[in-house]
Amino acid sequence: MLTTLKRWLHFTMRYLGNPRWDTGVSPPELMDFLASNPAGCALDIGCGTGTNLVTMAEAGWEVTGVDMIPIAVGEARTKLRKANLAGRVIWGNVSQSLKLRGNYDFILDMGCYHSLSFQDREKYQQNIRAWLKPKGAYLIYAHLPTDPKSTHGFREVDLQEFSTFLHIDWRQQNPERRSDDGVHRPAVWMQFHRINSD
Repeated sequence: MLTTLKRWLHFTMRYLGNPRWDTGVSPPELMDFLASNPAGCALDIGCGTGTNLVTMAEAGWEVTGVDMIPIAVGEARTKLRKANLAGRVIWGNVSQSLKLRGNYDFILDMGCYHSLSFQDREKYQQNIRAWLKPKGAYLIYAHLPTDPKSTHGFREVDLQEFSTFLHIDWRQQNPERRSDDGVHRPAVWMQFHRINSD
């Protein structure tokens, strides 16, 4: 498990090159969601260089992105500007306190949660609880654990913790999706909706 500083250094170094996860193409799971839901306010957690922000903004969504890597934040802002699309991209850590305007109809996480420490996951969950509107949707892509001694990956206990305020709509495992480090890891897509407003 990477500490916050190690994660920051790791991902900063990756963004100095061409990170494998930055494909420039939004996944079909997101495209399906956009095609079947009315536009509203969306938050992309760990937005990277902003590919999905552009996709959502083009679909009529009011978009906000958050990333802890300044290089990625700058590139995401540039992508939105070059596409002549409105959007807000914030430099920040989603496992810390962030002041975000309003509640969101939709929150997307493609590969952020699964690398957080246990302590950071608790704060992240508190943020999701605070940011997502009642009945709002939360779509997450995450690696699944491959080593019982490792805390990397989305575990069943994470699902139990999210289930205290989210209801799972569907879950699709993709056991051989190539990950950012070039190896095949089991992974999962899940969609939830907010079940209460406490």
